[in-house]
Amino acid sequence: MSSWRGRAGRANAAPLAGRRVLVARSSQQVAALSDRIRTLGGIPVEAPVITIEPGDDGALRAAIRDLADGAFELVCLTSPNGVDAVADAFEQEHVNPQALRRPVQVACVGRGTAARLWQRLRVHPDILPERSTTRALGEAIPAGTGAVLLPRADIASPVLVQLLSSKGYDCVEVTAYRTASPAALPPEVLDALTDGRIDLIAFGSPSTVRNFVALVGDRPWRGAVVSIGPVTSHACRALGIEVAAEAEPHDLEGMTAALVRAAV
Repeated sequence: MSSWRGRAGRANAAPLAGRRVLVARSSQQVAALSDRIRTLGGIPVEAPVITIEPGDDGALRAAIRDLADGAFELVCLTSPNGVDAVADAFEQEHVNPQALRRPVQVACVGRGTAARLWQRLRVHPDILPERSTTRALGEAIPAGTGAVLLPRADIASPVLVQLLSSKGYDCVEVTAYRTASPAALPPEVLDALTDGRIDLIAFGSPSTVRNFVALVGDRPWRGAVVSIGPVTSHACRALGIEVAAEAEPHDLEGMTAALVRAAV
């Protein structure tokens, strides 16, 4: 459901004053960015182009039981959605979050994932790369041995598995959640895109870019595109979409700053 009400009446000094920003993220993630846009005087237009659905619950719960029994040396968390799925499995299996503390190590792809980990399980990661990308995460993990638990999306890139396998680890992948596309965008959002009433478009992942293009179809659209990071920017360019600004760091804070840069 789209949201057209913002704080357009804020002082003109607000960096996003009066700008309409299409927040093309999952329904679970739109609120945090929308709140920041409003704080900066912008008008968020919430049009989730991706939905999050349950993954292989049985396999994930079994992996959490194995984790509690000491089967894993390392757990890699690559998104807040993955953290939520893991936290839910901990609760369902009545496993103490202390199972994620030493000697087990936890690696998070970025600050947003680390923040969700603390929020849900009160655990800080042992490994947090400077750049919030899957490749950077794999490169930040030192060589080692033993099993690594990778609770990820069904469409996760194979890069992390390739990097960790080359460093001596045995990777155990579990589909923690699945992604899907909604049937359509709201008609008022499509009309606003076509009529040029969307100033900025925020893409938070490659899948949001691909789903957006599929949902818009052949309709022309306008709006300066802002990407959360290099992988998402690559997805944009592969589909012929120019990127006006890229977040740095690749998280909510970086995305907000990139929106401001693109609005100038």
